[in-house]
Amino acid sequence: MHPAATAGEVLGGHARATAELLVETIRGTHARFAEAHVVSGTKYGNCFGTQWRDLLDDVAVAFERRGYRTYRPPMAGYRLPVINDCLVYVWRLRESRTDVSSFASSPTRENVFSTPMLAPMLFEPEVDPESGEAQTAEAAELEQIIDAATEAVMPLVLVTVRSSPRQSPVIEWGLAVRDSDTGEVRLLGGEMLSVPEPQASRAAASVEPFDSGVPTPPPLEPRKQEGTDPDAR
Repeated sequence: MHPAATAGEVLGGHARATAELLVETIRGTHARFAEAHVVSGTKYGNCFGTQWRDLLDDVAVAFERRGYRTYRPPMAGYRLPVINDCLVYVWRLRESRTDVSSFASSPTRENVFSTPMLAPMLFEPEVDPESGEAQTAEAAELEQIIDAATEAVMPLVLVTVRSSPRQSPVIEWGLAVRDSDTGEVRLLGGEMLSVPEPQASRAAASVEPFDSGVPTPPPLEPRKQEGTDPDAR
């Protein structure tokens, strides 16, 4: 893999639309599972953590609706989007994980690093007009470098998701490369696609704390009782 390559470079003119659709889909899946977690009233996050499979399915369906192909890796029960001859894999990290080194710990995920290039499509989905055409001279040169280095194996764009029932997901992507000797995976050119906004902290900043001082009651005016007005006699 070319050391200077990033997810945006290998996706070419599809990068911007891909990032936007990924963020939209992942946030939608997260919101659905966060709501189910709250409704269940459970203290444990087991149900919330099972969204990893729904993330894969929801992302595949979202890209299929945009006209992109999907590919099912050997032994896998799910499909992955194929965008500009790249596989896109969304992986939710557990809270105990701090990196992607253990991504290829299963034979199924190990197989995605050896996926051969698919035959060209008759009609490719339209690229983002603001990003320009994907097949520029520089993009074509980069594609040739990648093809030569990987022997016509599709690059893997790994999208990592960190989330909790009380916090919106942190989404990052990059090119995943696997060490053939150790099996460890590294993320090249990592880039944040979405970070949680501290909305609760901003809202609380304008509220005065109640741990000190004397509260000031609102002004009250005495209400006149009927029949006490001397002029009314």
